[in-house]
Amino acid sequence: MKAKKRSAALDGQRNICQRRASTISYMIEEAKNQGISDDFARRAIYRYGKDIGEEMLRIITDPSDLAEFRHLFAAMPHRDIYEMTLEENNQDSFLIHFHYCPYVEEWKKQGYSGDDLAHLCDITMEGDRAVADCFQNFKFQLGKTIAQNNEVCEIFFTKKEKEN
Repeated sequence: MKAKKRSAALDGQRNICQRRASTISYMIEEAKNQGISDDFARRAIYRYGKDIGEEMLRIITDPSDLAEFRHLFAAMPHRDIYEMTLEENNQDSFLIHFHYCPYVEEWKKQGYSGDDLAHLCDITMEGDRAVADCFQNFKFQLGKTIAQNNEVCEIFFTKKEKEN
């Protein structure tokens, strides 16, 4: 998995993501060495995602409009950083493929693979889960991931069915 889109600015933004990835993995590794569960990392990353989701709620005009949410969620520079493509899109759901992940690239450089790599990814995805939780009308689902040795990460958002 190598990035296809390249520019000095984009490489710089990806480098910031890779530094975050290193920080996450080092903190989890140090905690493990101390006998501490990695639950703290999930909680911290979830809080970070909540901050992002709450900021999105301040920006978005209609928090129940999935199309508006998609437009904001897949905005630049994220679209280019992760080489996102919109694979499915209708009024009730959308599916985005991430064709590149700077986090996974960094963790592989650090020697992570297999279940350990997938575990780091799952912890880091708490941020996206938190963003989705800020929007009461949407459900987030993580499909296959690059960390699981797939070609893409699948990010699904669907409208929740209204309760009577």
